[in-house]
Amino acid sequence: MNSSKSKYFVVGLVLWVSIFILVFGMYFLNGKKPGETTVDYQIIFDNVSTLTKGDPVKVNGVKVGKVTDLQLQTKQRQVQVTIQVLDSIEIPLNSTIKIQNIGLLGERQVGILMGDSPKNIQPGSVVSGQLDAGISEAMAYAGEVFDSTRTLLSTVRSVVDSTIGTEKFKRSFHNIIDNAEALENKLAKMLDETDPVLSASLNNLKLASEKVNTMLDENKEPVQDLLAKSNALTVDAAKVMLSADSITAKLMVITSRLEKSDNTAGALLNDKEFYNDISGTLNAADSLFRVIITDGLDVNVDIF
Repeated sequence: MNSSKSKYFVVGLVLWVSIFILVFGMYFLNGKKPGETTVDYQIIFDNVSTLTKGDPVKVNGVKVGKVTDLQLQTKQRQVQVTIQVLDSIEIPLNSTIKIQNIGLLGERQVGILMGDSPKNIQPGSVVSGQLDAGISEAMAYAGEVFDSTRTLLSTVRSVVDSTIGTEKFKRSFHNIIDNAEALENKLAKMLDETDPVLSASLNNLKLASEKVNTMLDENKEPVQDLLAKSNALTVDAAKVMLSADSITAKLMVITSRLEKSDNTAGALLNDKEFYNDISGTLNAADSLFRVIITDGLDVNVDIF
């Protein structure tokens, strides 16, 4: 009987130890401690990169949970990440949530930087998060850059080979260089030949300017006297013009009076009969004088 009881005791002890190891193994594998409770939060990301289930969740660098689920929302073109955090951790409302790189092979974690808001994010709430570019994104971007660079180099090489690298371009380029050198030599020779002439012309121009300045200085007083006399002549001419205007006004008055018949001169000038009589008298007198000149003057004196 005692041996049977011993066997049952050993079997029961092994069973309880196995159960204990199984329970604590499950807690260990799930990252939990016995007696701890957790809450879930839903975080929306535009891109989660290499984040996977089981990646750690840290608050200010301290691990407080893990990622439990990732779901792609096709309509919103976003990813909803469910994280499990200890219920004793309070996350302020203005905290920053990011997916961060923690390894050279692209390992990720959800990092939470606590804010200072008095209000906290409630368990089960849906909040927005950001993605920090890590090595994988940098390598992908570098690959794109390398591909673009390779394509650009290939294009440049083909352009060079089809333009500068051709024999026709080389010959044209050498001709251009030769022509440029010949033109440069001609210009240098022309400058050497014309430099003395230009120097002499400039010297002559300088001498002429000096002579003109000297002549102006020597004749400065006569020129000033001439200008003064010109001013005097201008004043005299203005006076003559005033006198002429006065005489013209007087002549206009006389002319207007002669055109009228209310005065002697005007009456004589405007009387046609008087003009005819005067003309007849002058004609008769002219005839008489002609007869006298031709026949002489015959005077008959009658004495009573």
